[in-house]
Amino acid sequence: MNGIEKVIEEARKLVEPSADTVERARKAEREIEKRLREILEGYPEIEFRFLGSYARNTWLPESLEIDVFLLFPESYSLEELERIALEIGKRAVDSYELRYASHPYVHGIVRGVEVDIVPCYRLSKIDKIKSAVDRTPFHHEWVKDRIKGKESDVRLLKRFMKAINVYGAEYRIRGFSGYLCELLIIHYGSFLNTVKEASRWRRNFVIDPSKGRTYTKKELDSILVIDPVDKKRNVAANLSINSLARFVEACRVFLEKPSTEFFISKKQSFDKEILRREVKNRFIYCVVFERPPIVEDNLYTQLERAERRMVKILEENEFSVLRSGHYAENNCYLIFELLSGVISGVKKHYGPRFESYAHSMKFIEKNVEYSRFFEDGRYVTFRKRKFRDAKNLLEYAVTSEYRSMGKDISEFIKKGRVLEGNEILGNEEVLPYLSEFLGVSQ
Repeated sequence: MNGIEKVIEEARKLVEPSADTVERARKAEREIEKRLREILEGYPEIEFRFLGSYARNTWLPESLEIDVFLLFPESYSLEELERIALEIGKRAVDSYELRYASHPYVHGIVRGVEVDIVPCYRLSKIDKIKSAVDRTPFHHEWVKDRIKGKESDVRLLKRFMKAINVYGAEYRIRGFSGYLCELLIIHYGSFLNTVKEASRWRRNFVIDPSKGRTYTKKELDSILVIDPVDKKRNVAANLSINSLARFVEACRVFLEKPSTEFFISKKQSFDKEILRREVKNRFIYCVVFERPPIVEDNLYTQLERAERRMVKILEENEFSVLRSGHYAENNCYLIFELLSGVISGVKKHYGPRFESYAHSMKFIEKNVEYSRFFEDGRYVTFRKRKFRDAKNLLEYAVTSEYRSMGKDISEFIKKGRVLEGNEILGNEEVLPYLSEFLGVSQ
């Protein structure tokens, strides 16, 4: 056994659930099954199935969550499906909260274990799906036998990705889903083979697990993984190019210097004095506002939209943006680093070429505040800027342009504050992200 294989065998011990955790899960599973059998006596046409990573034994010990799907006949309307599923879910768990995906569903606790009770339609063919969750039973059937004997490798891949923050297809991360991890292990056969092959991935790479083949395709933004149960669907559709790049880099470094540290998530730390020094020497701005009570995927989609809108406003006013980002905890943060926070009080205003008689005369009549000059035979003059200070411009954007920044967050942005430099350091929850943003995280 060589060095990298020894590291992988050591890492397996880190990702396997303990006997106590497995027994706790089994007790919760038996209890859920008992409760649902009793409840569904009143709904004989509805069946339930355990699906997802728990059912396939590919779950991580720190992420124990049991997925139970309620399969409804196609004769039920969507409204009936949602209403009855919520009634059943609430009765089946000890405590609950409502969450939202393709349908609202119940997230609850049973004997200390997290449980999702999700409705979908019981379909005979994949082309009849009415929502994304209707694919899940088909995914389970395709994966369940093919993944047997490789469960530990799936856990290794998930933990490896989790440690570099690229595990999870949700918009906040835009990484690899659990199903995608399973397909990669099925396709490549093991964790080590997956890492070796991924170290050579490119953004135009296509993987077809059902046919066991790979090839390249021009004009792809990221990799394409063809869903074996729905050929028109890209399982990696939510994977961002940056998450892909981060994973490929980690694979390369792991192959060069294997270590179990690659399977341990590290809490981001920061040095406040280093941060203080950095923000003193750089032009850093932050828009902070209250977090709206909306689903996280919607929140991050709109935060990205707000960030892009702010960047556009800054650039339209000739502020050079070095980097921008967004982050959310109890509050939301839009962060910008600029090349400079103050620019000239005037800007160039271009007019017509001198050959255009009529347009030239109009330009002369309209622009009298500053004298005219020519550049390559074209009229040019100066005009005063409305904003020469970036903070003032961002404050204007917050109070006047907020309607274009996301329907659910715009009113919250309107009440937000613009912080500059050291002012940001008073917001402790954003400091780990700010440290990473500035390139000085530890």
